[in-house]
Amino acid sequence: MTQSKSYGQWPRRLLESGFFAAVIATLWTLDTLTKIKEQNPQGGSFAEFQLYAHQVTSALAVLILIPAVAWWLNRFPLRRDRLLSAIIGHVLGSGLFAIAHYFLLVGMRFLVYPVYGYEFIFSDFWLQNLVFEYQKDIKIYLAVVGIIAAYRYYSRQEASAVSAKPDRLIVQTGSGETIIRQEDIEYLEAARNYVVVGTNAKEYLVRETLGRLEKTIATEHIVRTHRSYLVNIDRIEEIRSTDSGGHEIRMQSGKRIPLSRGYREKFKSEITS
Repeated sequence: MTQSKSYGQWPRRLLESGFFAAVIATLWTLDTLTKIKEQNPQGGSFAEFQLYAHQVTSALAVLILIPAVAWWLNRFPLRRDRLLSAIIGHVLGSGLFAIAHYFLLVGMRFLVYPVYGYEFIFSDFWLQNLVFEYQKDIKIYLAVVGIIAAYRYYSRQEASAVSAKPDRLIVQTGSGETIIRQEDIEYLEAARNYVVVGTNAKEYLVRETLGRLEKTIATEHIVRTHRSYLVNIDRIEEIRSTDSGGHEIRMQSGKRIPLSRGYREKFKSEITS
C-alpha cells in the first residue's frame, strides 16, 4: 500500500478543519471579551444576548466559507507568473466573501433570535451595513487566504532524492521512503532546483529537475503542457480557453495548469492517440 493513497486524506482534513475552528474560536473569543470589557453591555439580558449572538454567528459564517475560499485560491493561486490575475481574483473574492458572510450571519440571526424569544429586525440600511462589514471582512478574507497559502507551502514534504521503477516513484524523505504510484501523480511542477510532485493526497518537493524527472518517469500518461509543468492526462477534468486567448487545464483536484502554445499541438495529439 502506498503512502500517497487517499486513505490519509480524512485525518488530514479533520486536522485542518480543527485548526481553523480553533483559530477562529480563539480570535472571536478574544474579540468578544474585548467588546464586553469596552462596552459593558447596558440594557439587560437582550444586549448581552445580542453581543454573543452576533459574535457566534459571525464566526460560524466564516467557518462555513473557508472551503469556498480554499477553492477560490485554487482558481487564483498566489504565483509570481500569475500575479495580475491573483490580485484581480482576490479583490473580487474579498467582495464575494463579504456579501456571503453578511447574508449568512443575517440568516443565522433570523433563526437564532426567535429561539431565545427575541425578534431579529433586518435593517433598512443593509447596504451601508454591508459596506461597513466589508472593511472588516477584507481583513478576515486576506488572513484566511494567507493561512491557507502558507499551510499549502509548508505542508509540501521535502524529499532529498527520487528514484523510479516502471510504475512508481520512490521518494527518499527524512523519515524513510515514500512510494508514489505513477497513476497517483496528478502533476509535476518545476520549482527552481526542485520539482513539486502533486498527488491526490499531498505534495512532495523533490530535489530534481523537471527535465530529468520527465525522462525518469517515461510514461504515456504524464505529458508536458508547459516548460514548467507535466500533467497526468487521466486526472484532467477539462481544458478551457482563458480571457487572454490562451488555454489552461483544470485537474480533478481543481488545480489549474497552463497549456502553452508551444506544447498545445503535441499535447492534443498525446491525449487523442
